[in-house]
Amino acid sequence: MAEAANVRQNLQNVPSIFEISAAETLDNLIYPALSKVFDYFGLRLDFKLWGNIRVREELSPLVTWILQYLYLRKRASSFGESFYGLQRTASATGELLNRRQQFSSATLLTLLPYVERKLRTRSAQHDDTYAWESQLIKLFHVYNASKAVHTFLYLIKYAVSHSPIFRALHLTLRYPSEPPKEDKWTFIFLKMLEVLAFFLQFIQWWYSNDQRRKVGGTLQNPEPMQEQELKESEPQKGECPVCLMKLQTATACAVSGYVYCWKCIVTHLKEHGNCPVTKYPITIDDLVRIYET
Repeated sequence: MAEAANVRQNLQNVPSIFEISAAETLDNLIYPALSKVFDYFGLRLDFKLWGNIRVREELSPLVTWILQYLYLRKRASSFGESFYGLQRTASATGELLNRRQQFSSATLLTLLPYVERKLRTRSAQHDDTYAWESQLIKLFHVYNASKAVHTFLYLIKYAVSHSPIFRALHLTLRYPSEPPKEDKWTFIFLKMLEVLAFFLQFIQWWYSNDQRRKVGGTLQNPEPMQEQELKESEPQKGECPVCLMKLQTATACAVSGYVYCWKCIVTHLKEHGNCPVTKYPITIDDLVRIYET
């Protein structure tokens, strides 16, 4: 009877895949949401490293790593895992994270989404990507497939870890057996950060592609162009309005409907941030490749 009670307690201590997925979703939106905030205020790392080498990089990965490491040190869980009441423990002994596992967990939580986001953004904006970048993207595909397999095995109670990273670090997720021991100010500070999660979710929602389509990409719809202005800027059929040559890798602008060469519109977008013909504000997400059949 005592053994049955112990088994039941262990089963109840295992979080469901839905809670784990929700925690991962919250962790994954920290970096893009902070990027939007820091880009809005123009906060970036910009300093001279050595000789003519200058570092120009966004600040959000560093802040994300500090935030994750703080939670891993204080609560043995990431920001999202702590929000949903989960805790990382050693899969064999059930002990909390040691210093090496805290550091490696924070680094992987920050580095993997950052690298994947950078690679996919560069791949979408440039046709001439390096071979090693394509190989890294393929490795991320393999990792995501491996993670799906681990999730399925965890779902049928065949594996103690839900992802290959947790398995490599010999970790698993459990409910904490007792509340974390924190001083008053640490508790208040971490609670304030958890309230910040709602703000981060709002930022991510506001800048999501679906919502941008619903509101037209801006808070206020642009004024319609005069008919005379449209006739003056109207390109010839089959020509790119930017280079005035035959379209190469035709790409449509979802906001205005005009079609440009891929390289022409991307180059113009980096400098001006608007449609060359209508001058409506657009982003790289408003560009749609046109494939001939």
